[in-house]
Amino acid sequence: MAKVKGYPEALENKLRDRRFYGEDTNPEFTKTVKKISDTIAHMCYQCGTCTASCPSAPRSSYRIRKFMRRAVLGFENEALTDPDLWLCTTCYSCTDRCPRDIAPTDVIMAMRNLAFKRDIIPVNFLKTVQAIYTTGHGVPNNDVNRTARKKLGMAADPPTTHSYPEFIPGIQKILDYFKLKANADRIVKEREG
Repeated sequence: MAKVKGYPEALENKLRDRRFYGEDTNPEFTKTVKKISDTIAHMCYQCGTCTASCPSAPRSSYRIRKFMRRAVLGFENEALTDPDLWLCTTCYSCTDRCPRDIAPTDVIMAMRNLAFKRDIIPVNFLKTVQAIYTTGHGVPNNDVNRTARKKLGMAADPPTTHSYPEFIPGIQKILDYFKLKANADRIVKEREG
């Protein structure tokens, strides 16, 4: 069981999984999400603080509370195939405000990792991987940004790979090691031809 502020080890037995699962649920999904996220999604009591804290929620259909519930109940296919999984901006507002000290953002990231293993990922995310591989940035600098930076008294190029392109091979090595670029290229080609 993941460690949480204020919960002694003695509660582990009391909190043991005693839920019943249906045909459309997978108890292993719950365990896998817990292992990857290193948080205690099963302690979520659906108070809604995560969704109320989320800056994406008022502007979209994204409701992190739904994903927390899916993690707890083992709704793997429902969680991993929902396009809203990719609307999280990973700002950690939900994690900062959770009254149970759960990390909903980490649950979302775990689900995204599991979705990626099944090639369930939006093409725009894959194109971001391709851009990072090429330039070191998800959104490369352009002339408009350079002009704005100069007006603000800043260097035209930020102190990133724009100023230090010698670090791009290191970024490429990391992406190659995890096969992110190869998988991104493969999936984009399959979907776009």
